[in-house]
Amino acid sequence: MTTGQENSGSDGPLSDRGTPGSTGTAQQHDTSALPVSVLVYVRPWNRVQMDHLARGVWGDDSRISGMSEHGSVDDSGFWKRFHDAFKTVNTGATPHHFGPAEIEDIIGRCRLLRHLDLDTAMRLLVAAERAISAVLDRTRPSFILSLTVDSYILDILARLGQQRAIPFIGIVPSFLTDHFRITTRGEGVHCREVDEDMVETTFANLAVADYRPDFLVRPGREARRRMWRMWIRNLPRPVWFALRRRLSGDLLNYHFWVSQIVARQFWTPWPQGYSGIGRHELDTLAPRYLGPPRVYLPLQMSPETTIDYWSADRRWINYEDHILRLIRAHRGKACFAVKEHPNLVGFRSPGFYRRLAAEPNCTMVLPEVRSNDLVTLCDAVLVCTGSAGFEAAIRGKPVISDSAPYYAPQETLFPISTLKDGSFVDNFPLRLQNRMVKHLLERTLPGRFLNNGTWSARNAEHRAWSSTMAASIRQFLGSQDAPRTET
Repeated sequence: MTTGQENSGSDGPLSDRGTPGSTGTAQQHDTSALPVSVLVYVRPWNRVQMDHLARGVWGDDSRISGMSEHGSVDDSGFWKRFHDAFKTVNTGATPHHFGPAEIEDIIGRCRLLRHLDLDTAMRLLVAAERAISAVLDRTRPSFILSLTVDSYILDILARLGQQRAIPFIGIVPSFLTDHFRITTRGEGVHCREVDEDMVETTFANLAVADYRPDFLVRPGREARRRMWRMWIRNLPRPVWFALRRRLSGDLLNYHFWVSQIVARQFWTPWPQGYSGIGRHELDTLAPRYLGPPRVYLPLQMSPETTIDYWSADRRWINYEDHILRLIRAHRGKACFAVKEHPNLVGFRSPGFYRRLAAEPNCTMVLPEVRSNDLVTLCDAVLVCTGSAGFEAAIRGKPVISDSAPYYAPQETLFPISTLKDGSFVDNFPLRLQNRMVKHLLERTLPGRFLNNGTWSARNAEHRAWSSTMAASIRQFLGSQDAPRTET
């Protein structure tokens, strides 16, 4: 899976809730002093895009170094240093810059390291730490521009950058159309001030019944076509990426290695069958219902950065098992309406749908049913970090989450513990709905970020989107002596 469309470690001023990464201070990093040195994390499919964005922010005469675990696009020296360091790391070696809790978090959240034996995971971690430290020593960047953290390499880069007070500008798309976010590991970053007119206009646009984020496929026929494409593409992937690692001689390449592991984990000789009730059957459930509170549980994409790095509770990382545990733990206390993510229909672990449907307090709902219909029917929405929580909240429904998603002030959320007594059964007053929209806008910036490898410098629209992002980042960096930290 790719980076989403959204907790431990040292506190940094970038974070609303104390996550790694820092945008530094204006006193330490004068954005008007050119040429400026910028370390840009890149991958082969976004090298040109990230270079265009960096030069749009810091100017054509800025000194750009591209860092990557892909040797073909790495000009920072990281790739060679990393491979050389891995050969020399002794068994039992530990990182110099991180304590036990941080090491555990780095390994537990990385979808590669957590599937390896501890010795291999630790050797990779130590080698990456040494190589990144050397790159930072050599390039002495004033800024780090990157994707949001989605692997142990980026996690280490962000943490080491924070220790050196180097601003980490991690970018990720937003579910708010034509907006993106600056974040390190999913935390909300206060980026700008917004007026009430903007809040009201955005509220009106988001509250329409058929609002859909750009990255969602249309349910129904389009979702089924996507299911077949994903299944066909995944059939050869375990062997393909195993061969690619060996034939390329790049056995340590994160992308190749983790793709091999995830493809094997979700390999199946046939797409996973999904069945559930439709809109008509849903209507029959509404009248005269006297049972336990009904909770809408929209499934999130997994494995995905928005769970791996944005969840406060790492139990969510084992997503399917955690969902089943939650439902089983609340038999007789809550009934769950579960709907699959339109982008992931059929692409789950073998038997997951069957185990869900077997739970007596779980009703499977077809992806074709609109989320807003389920929001209307149910008493609350349960999410880890998914944007469905925001869509429900602005329609006056309680949101249950223990992961402090960036789009919601903490006091507007209900903890998962409220499932036991039903104390979440309440409505948000209009002032809180408006506040959530304001909270979201303050943590997003104008600009459309293509995170799927389709960006092209030959496309005028793509260049315009990148230029808008660059202007937003310049304004963000230039308007703050120090980014606001909120509790």
